[in-house]
Amino acid sequence: MPAAGKRPEVVAVYCPLWHTYDHAGSWKGEGWCEWELLRTAVPRFPGHHQPLEPEWGCFDESDPAWAAREIDLAADHGIDVFMIDWYWYSGVRIMEEALENGFLKAPNRNRLKFCLMWANHHWADYFPAPFGREWNSWLPCRHSLKDTLRVMDYCIEHYFRQPNYWTVEGRLFFSMFNPIHAIQELGGPKGFRDVFDRMNRHLEKSGLPRFHLNAMSWGAEHVPTFREAGFDSTTFYNIISSGKVSENLTERYEDLIVKHQERWAAMSATALPYFPVITMGWDVTPRCEKSVSWPFPPSPLSGNRDYPYISVIEDNTPELFKELCRMARRHVEQTGPTPNAVLINAWNEWTEGCYLLPEKRHGLGFLKAVKEALG
Repeated sequence: MPAAGKRPEVVAVYCPLWHTYDHAGSWKGEGWCEWELLRTAVPRFPGHHQPLEPEWGCFDESDPAWAAREIDLAADHGIDVFMIDWYWYSGVRIMEEALENGFLKAPNRNRLKFCLMWANHHWADYFPAPFGREWNSWLPCRHSLKDTLRVMDYCIEHYFRQPNYWTVEGRLFFSMFNPIHAIQELGGPKGFRDVFDRMNRHLEKSGLPRFHLNAMSWGAEHVPTFREAGFDSTTFYNIISSGKVSENLTERYEDLIVKHQERWAAMSATALPYFPVITMGWDVTPRCEKSVSWPFPPSPLSGNRDYPYISVIEDNTPELFKELCRMARRHVEQTGPTPNAVLINAWNEWTEGCYLLPEKRHGLGFLKAVKEALG
């Protein structure tokens, strides 16, 4: 357990969607990237803050000069690590340019550590997402021993030897977005553990430390499976609903704060260490078809309100966000997880309404909150 009062490391989710890349050009037209959805978003109800207006404009994150600005801004406000969403589909990679051409070539890259969160979910067209129709599937994510070893070889060559790759107690931190999917396809908990034992041996033969393997979880019920499969810790990618949804399909950030505390407590009582996530906000309306009326109706396919046609969080001010950051720090001090860290969603999930980068309404307010509460 960390020493009482020891500052937790601050990890921010980094979503690498904000540059042009070949697959997006093939799917959506040359030069397209998700800035287009942000620019063309529309307000859905009175007082709805859309479209967002990034103070830096729509910049190219794969440019090392822009990456350097991001690194300085993050490090100056108490952020220690970027957790990069990383996409691999049987050898096909997408959006890796933000990390490989931007972050890792920035002249100040050593001011910030980084780690990978393998976003091992299917990649489909939700730009915008069709309402009431099946999504166009672009890249399915499948797992096998052979392909997982290919992942390992690529990461050893390009990432794990980097001097600023994040380690936890001397081990390489590596997270999986959908661990249950991987466990199922790699032969259940025992088969999965065998695969990652083999990967750890491969790391050691390459002169590298073993993994600290992290599971992105959605609830306590899966923790026994994660433990059996060999995971070392859990966290959530985000917490996006309090359960208190108004008739206008909005929720209050104050209620989301309460839900964070409840879910942190539930996860910290499980058999694996849990480090808490702090969700800055939630508004996925830029990924929705503009023709669908507000409040969004249930999907005719499922009868439910399916992503992204779901509720919006309102009143997520820097002041309330700072209080949630303080609560997360206290939670870590009281529970002593490994890693001794908090996770913030997110640095730049603009089209999901989660961002620390400066935006016209609050400027640097959310980053200042991080620095004051956690820095």
